[in-house]
Amino acid sequence: MTRFVLTVTATAAAITFAVSCRKPRRIDAERAAALFDRVPVDTQGGHGLSGLAVDRDGALWTVAERGAVAFRIQLDGTAITSTTRIPVEGLPPGEDLEAAAALSDGDLVVGTEGRTAGTARLFRLHRDGDVLRVTGEPITIGKADAGIDVGANHGAEAACSVGTRVAVALETAGQDASGRWAPLVIVDLASGRRTGHRVRLRTATGKLSGLDCWADGDRVRAIAIERHFEVTQVVGFDLPADGAATTDLTTTQLLDLGPALRGSLNLEGLVRLADGRLIAVVDNQYRGVNGPDELLVFKSPVR
Repeated sequence: MTRFVLTVTATAAAITFAVSCRKPRRIDAERAAALFDRVPVDTQGGHGLSGLAVDRDGALWTVAERGAVAFRIQLDGTAITSTTRIPVEGLPPGEDLEAAAALSDGDLVVGTEGRTAGTARLFRLHRDGDVLRVTGEPITIGKADAGIDVGANHGAEAACSVGTRVAVALETAGQDASGRWAPLVIVDLASGRRTGHRVRLRTATGKLSGLDCWADGDRVRAIAIERHFEVTQVVGFDLPADGAATTDLTTTQLLDLGPALRGSLNLEGLVRLADGRLIAVVDNQYRGVNGPDELLVFKSPVR
């Protein structure tokens, strides 16, 4: 018996040593360079960027998860010409910023996650000089809207807007006879109506972490990031028509970034510019800051 215990202990130690000696995940530089340019962002210490939106003037907006701060970024090609740090006032304590969507009137909608299970929330922000202030009551999304329990620290992970509609993807996944799915709740800000849909996931572990949408004739098109460590895909789908009942949304893979990123970068926001180029924002904060604050500016447009 003693010999067996010693053998197991020695084996466990060897496994621990091997794991500790594994090389850290590294990006495939050649593949990455063919896909995108890496553009550093000076956040003045506001790490953990999440959510990405384009406003009516073409500027980018992103938020720091735990800093109660937003950043307005002016981008010219692959060069940042200005970065404005704007504090967010009026958020309840314990709400982390996770998602951002720009409204046509200039306001922002931000999605949050909290420490308490059961709800995800959206807050409307209005710029007041040098700050963004919460205005009005938050929109609370629960199981009745999403069709699934909203776990603690699994809130409104991604958002986009077209007209008066805001689409919100939650950081959780459901499972049924047809496979895995992510909840997508569409909220009509004018009427208050909200409808939950099921975005069919393509991988065994991925969840949605970035979302953008835009009108294309009679269609409303959307792109999203499905990711979980080594899994990183950009997928496309159409949003349901206004007022449509709950339905399944099948995605098409637009880009498989897994072989290039190899789990080294965590993409937490995605937008499509008017010329079709994609931009993603990197969340560099996981058990500490583990890389630069940066944008990925993709080279090939999505039509």
